Amino acid sequence: MNQLELIAKAWALTEAIESAAAENDWPRAAELANARSPLLMSLQADQSDESMVTIRRIQASIATIMDVATSAETALMRNHRQALTQANAAGRYQQAAQF
Repeated sequence: MNQLELIAKAWALTEAIESAAAENDWPRAAELANARSPLLMSLQADQSDESMVTIRRIQASIATIMDVATSAETALMRNHRQALTQANAAGRYQQAAQF
C-alpha cells in the first residue's frame, strides 16, 4: 500500500471511529482505532501538502475523540457507581424485609 492509500484508509477508519463514538459504541471505536494505528505508524515523514492536511484532520479527530471518550468514561463510571449503590440498597431492603 502506498502512502496515499495508507492515508486514505486511515482517514476512512477515522470517520468510522467518529461515527462509533457518536453512537457511544466504544468497543467498535477501540477496534477501529487498533486497525488504524499500524497505518499511522507506517506513514513516512515526507508527505505532500495535501496529505498533511488529511493527517492533521486525523490528529484533530484523535484529540476530539479522546476528549469525548474521557467524558463518556466518567459518565459510565458514575452510572456504574450509582447502579452499585442502588443494588446495595435493594439488598439491604431484602434483608430488612425478612424480619
